[in-house]
Formats: sequence, structure tokens, C-alpha cells
Amino acid sequence: MTGLKLDFGAFNFQFNIQLFDHKYRIFAIDGSDFNQIWNPKSENIVGNLNHKGKPYCQIHVNALYDLLNNTYQDCIFQPKSKMDERKAAVQMLKKLNCGPYIVTMDRGYTGFNMIENCNRLPNCYYVIRTKTGYGAFKEVAELPNQECDKDIACWVTTSNYYYETHKATENVHLVNHHYRQYIKYRSKNTKDGSWDFGELCTIKFRACKFRINDPKSGKEEWEVVLTNLNRADYPLKRIKEIYHLRWGIETSFKKLKYALGSVQFHSKQDRFIEMEIYAHMIMFNAVSQIDAQAYVPQKNCKYQYAINFKQSCFVIQAMYIISSSTEIFKKILIQISHYTIPIRPGRKDKRNLKPKSAVYYLYRVA
Repeated sequence: MTGLKLDFGAFNFQFNIQLFDHKYRIFAIDGSDFNQIWNPKSENIVGNLNHKGKPYCQIHVNALYDLLNNTYQDCIFQPKSKMDERKAAVQMLKKLNCGPYIVTMDRGYTGFNMIENCNRLPNCYYVIRTKTGYGAFKEVAELPNQECDKDIACWVTTSNYYYETHKATENVHLVNHHYRQYIKYRSKNTKDGSWDFGELCTIKFRACKFRINDPKSGKEEWEVVLTNLNRADYPLKRIKEIYHLRWGIETSFKKLKYALGSVQFHSKQDRFIEMEIYAHMIMFNAVSQIDAQAYVPQKNCKYQYAINFKQSCFVIQAMYIISSSTEIFKKILIQISHYTIPIRPGRKDKRNLKPKSAVYYLYRVA
């Protein structure tokens, strides 16, 4: 892993922090890729120069995002070819210093090591989407195709010997980690699972299964999320609502890349690119917290309205460097309140994923 050391807390204004249910901070962890201009000396090269496929440079950004306060709290950079999102997530959670919090993650983060780390961290509650078909925990795969909420305990070992001698009589899972295995020599291609605990461990969690599409559609689509939240306070319906909030980090990446222009770098060197991403994240936090203080006029129509983030970026960037006086700040708040967009809850749109190349200097944002 590469990266500069930066404390986002020094740049996040600590006022009017919104809490979920007046008790929890609520975060999301996810990653996004940033394309760089080709640099043969970069540590972020993807592909092999000896093969026909053209190599390129890409950095993977792992981010910890506050969903209610719309601010980035931490990030870790990794070369795309060597990324380990679960390891980065554990690192960020261990550094997190706040009261009770809920962290939401997509299914790419599901794993015994991740769940047990979250179970043991103080003040940590999680809602993690998991796989339901191939690659799912067998206890999850066996859940019926109906809404259910079940407590599950998984018996996990890192000992290949114990697994082979007990798998016929016990419901045991094997984590392929290099220690506690009887194999003396391992192939360099052998996948090594992350594991931070002992040889034998019992991992407990709630598995919540619910339907995500309209019953009238005829096709059944189910999702399962894992959590350690109390069932009495957070039944199935509320767990579904909490996981839905995770989408906020996806929209934040879109704003970071295209509203603030963080995909258009001004350097080829890895360290300078990391500095630019940090700078854009800090500016994102500043814009979000200024927007939160602006008055949003509500129109007498179907939807509620919110500040247009892209337009507020233009206004704040233009006036930010003039002065930091109270008068200028008031003018910023008045001006950005003129740019609003409707909030359409439940709106759906198919994700149109297209590969994008790096933006060259001729097209960069000044």
C-alpha cells in the first residue's frame, strides 16, 4: 500500500453532526478506481509489458464516508493490481475514533475475518450485504426463499488437519491462511485468506433475507445482509432501510470525480496524484458542510428540494479564494440557495458502466 498520512478530522468541521436514531454515526466503506496518465515508473501499473494487452496506470481509493453528514472520514490508496479492500476496511475501522457507529458495506467485503473484526471492535455495528449463490456461506445459501431473520454461528478453523478430520462430523469452515497449516511448501499462486485470530473461532451474526423487487414482476430477487444490530430495535424492515442508505457513498464518488473534477490530474507521479485526490476530498467535505447550512426554498409541488452540488461547487470555488470573511460566506449561502434539484425517492436507473481512459493534460480542469 502507498499513501500520504493525513487526518481528515483536521479538515472536517465538527458541528451539527447528525446521528442516526439520535445515537449512531452511520458510515459506508467502498472503493473506486482512478485512471492515471501512463507513467512507466508508477507503482500503479496494471497489466504486463510482455503481453499483448496494453498496460495502464490505475489507483484504487478505499474510502470511509459519513452518510448523514456527507463527508469523507478516511481513505487508503492501493495499486489496482494489488488492491485488498477488506484489509483496507479493517485498517480504517481500527483507526476510527468515535462513539457508537454503524458501518455499511457491499458484498465484496463479506468474509469471516471482516465479520469477526467488526464483532470485536468497540462501538462497532455493521450491515454487510453478502453473496446468496455461488461463493456464499453455506448457512446463508441454505436460507429459504422468503423473508427471514436468523441467528447464525459459524465454526471456523485455519488448521487444514482439523478441517479434514472433522468436516464429516462438524459444520466447520476452513480459512486458507499460511500459518497453522501442515503444507510446508506452497505455490506462489495459492490464495492466502486474511485471518487475524486464533486457530479455532466461532463467528456469530444475524442473517436478514428480504425481497428487493416488486412481487408483481413475477421474478423473485432476494438479498441477504449480515448484521450484529439488536433484533428488537432493528427488525428486518429497518435493516433494509439502513442498507439502502449505503448508496450515498456511490453518489459521492460521482460528485467527487465529475462535479469536482478529480479524474483530471495535473501530474503523472503517484505521490502528486494522491495529493490531488486528498485535496478534492477535503474540498468535497467543505462544499458538503457549506451546503448543509444554506437555506433550501421548498416549492409547492410533488418533491422536496436540495442544493445542487455541482452548481454549489462552481459558486464556492469562485468565491472561496476571494475572502474568508463572514460577508463573503453569507453571499455564498444566498447564491447557492438559488440552485436546487428535486429529491426523487425510490427512483431507479440501470447503471451504465463504461470503461474510461485517463484524461490528458489538454482536457484538464485548471
